[in-house]
Amino acid sequence: QVEDSMMDVYDFVYEEVRRNTSSFRRHELTAIHEAFLCCGKHSPFGDTTSVEKKTCPPSQVHNEGQDCLQEIQDFLKKHMDFVFSLLGIAIGFTVYGMILTSFLWFSIHFSSNLYRKGKYILR
Repeated sequence: QVEDSMMDVYDFVYEEVRRNTSSFRRHELTAIHEAFLCCGKHSPFGDTTSVEKKTCPPSQVHNEGQDCLQEIQDFLKKHMDFVFSLLGIAIGFTVYGMILTSFLWFSIHFSSNLYRKGKYILR
């Protein structure tokens, strides 16, 4: 859902800039291009070269036509894999801690003579 939302936002901003040369949307599109290090998208609806010339950062001019939708998808996949790895490690430590805590609780609960340590009764 995150991936679809990000791609929808990019499509919306891109089409707004293509239809209307609003400076606010153009700045947003330029910021997206700089953040994901991409430039433009492949569109079946018409020529996108004019939009890419206005919004691509100077360092990305040689990558003109590089599909930003694919770059966004790759970026999110890589970061979501990292998040899922961290989540798995956190769940592992949580389960490990719960097991250690249960051993501690059982040892305290079933050892009623913990306070008698060192006090022996001779018979």
